[in-house]
Amino acid sequence: MIHDEVINNKLLVLFILEKLEMQISEDILLQMCAVDNNWIPYFYCKQVITELAAANFILRKKDETRPSSYNLSINEDGKVCLSHFFNDIPCSVREEVTAYIHRTKLEYRRKQEFHSKCSRDKDGSYKVNCQILKAEAPIFELNFNVATYGKALSICNSWTQKAPEVYKTFLEMLVD
Repeated sequence: MIHDEVINNKLLVLFILEKLEMQISEDILLQMCAVDNNWIPYFYCKQVITELAAANFILRKKDETRPSSYNLSINEDGKVCLSHFFNDIPCSVREEVTAYIHRTKLEYRRKQEFHSKCSRDKDGSYKVNCQILKAEAPIFELNFNVATYGKALSICNSWTQKAPEVYKTFLEMLVD
């Protein structure tokens, strides 16, 4: 990859992190940049993230809930760098990224904050764990034991969409 392309990719990642205005998992950023939009090839994007973290332009913090994953956010040095080179990002690219993030931010936030998983117990039933995370720590968690894998999968699949409603209902029931 040529030098200018590397710089453009770094600026693009900084721009995306600033536009998101939230911490995001490295996996979700890679999905956004390389899979969903083809803005940056996957392995180049991983390299860019590593180099930006090494240069102290982004924070790359181990995710406590998923040990093999990292959470990313732009820091003050990254914001200063981006402000100096903001105009080097083509206006059309800035508009495309801004529109995309505006359309999809809630969905990415849901992927980031609403987690569910299921596992089989020794007795053949299934354990389902549903969480709402804020800043990597669970703020709400439900655990279920269900008889079949189909029911466990149904709960996991619906959690991302229904988590806010479930959380709100529990809060309303418990708080006067």
